[in-house]
Amino acid sequence: MEPAERVFARDFSAARHTVDAGGGRDGSYVVTPAGAWCRRLFIVGALTERKGSGDLMQARIADPTGTFRITADWQRPDAVETLDRIEPPAFVAVTGRATLTGTGERAHAAVDAEAINVVNRTVRDLWVLSTAGATLDRLETLDKALRDGGDERAATVLRLYDTTEKGLREMAGMVRTALESVRPDTAPDEIAPVVERDLLLAALVDEGGARGIAVEDAVAAGVRAGLSARDAKQALEELLAEGECYQPASGMIKRI
Repeated sequence: MEPAERVFARDFSAARHTVDAGGGRDGSYVVTPAGAWCRRLFIVGALTERKGSGDLMQARIADPTGTFRITADWQRPDAVETLDRIEPPAFVAVTGRATLTGTGERAHAAVDAEAINVVNRTVRDLWVLSTAGATLDRLETLDKALRDGGDERAATVLRLYDTTEKGLREMAGMVRTALESVRPDTAPDEIAPVVERDLLLAALVDEGGARGIAVEDAVAAGVRAGLSARDAKQALEELLAEGECYQPASGMIKRI
């Protein structure tokens, strides 16, 4: 599977062009003004709005530079169900396919979600740091191409967007704005590996009363803790099989 690019919302939402992937590969790249060539994206931000039901959900996710438009449809039922269970506002991570509809100034860039999970502020800050580094690398490549010529991709971006030195400086300013939102004490070692069953078990500590909690509410607790709906259901099955939980009544779940 093709790696997912990290792109800031302001850059992605300003995309107005696609370029055929070539090489016998299906689909096109969404090309952004800052030089990102996107087929798949990994984004992290604040879920500020979601709407829809059934087989189609739409959402807006904000990073420090702007807002991503997100869709999830019947082709990714786990993403639809997970998004439906997350109450804004919440920090989320989304992996999905980059799309561009319309042309010129009427073009709209969006992300078709493949997977979505609740995360914390530290994950968001680490994503900002990583995305800032990737964006600055792209801007440096464009600056070199503007001055001395560059590779085919850089030349294509310069031609599509009529890039100027002023434009590059403005995009560098976007990166500075994003970095200002990061807490100074953010460190990668704050992220621990996720064990689904342990995460769900911890989420159930304060849930339910003497009769326990409804299975659907247990799945929702797992989603709030950072699992997808599918992973929460699987973790629940594991906890039941291991005897960590039991069902005091049909449709209910309770910790031992």
